[in-house]
Amino acid sequence: MRKFIILLCALVASINISAQTKEKQDSLNIPVFLVDGVEVQNIDNLDQKDIISVNVIKNGDFNKLFYPRTGGVMLITTKSKKYLKPIIQKYQENMKKAKSDRKPGQVYIR
Repeated sequence: MRKFIILLCALVASINISAQTKEKQDSLNIPVFLVDGVEVQNIDNLDQKDIISVNVIKNGDFNKLFYPRTGGVMLITTKSKKYLKPIIQKYQENMKKAKSDRKPGQVYIR
């Protein structure tokens, strides 16, 4: 009987603690939008005809990457890749600049 009372008290305490953490998480229950691999704040300016696929991920391990936002992750793939193109162009420009700045015979470590 004594073990049962201790178990019951522990159960009630854990429910109370989980309810408190639940309230804190609800205020940050914001989904993460990844459009073509680029995080965006909102998807209001996306054209519906441009969207190829939408995947919603509610995996706890994956959501740890975006903590404290616990609303899940929406992976959106588009035809135009308009968010990804400027990043690729900037990367290519930086690579061209780095190649032109190299001196022959020197070893560069990243």
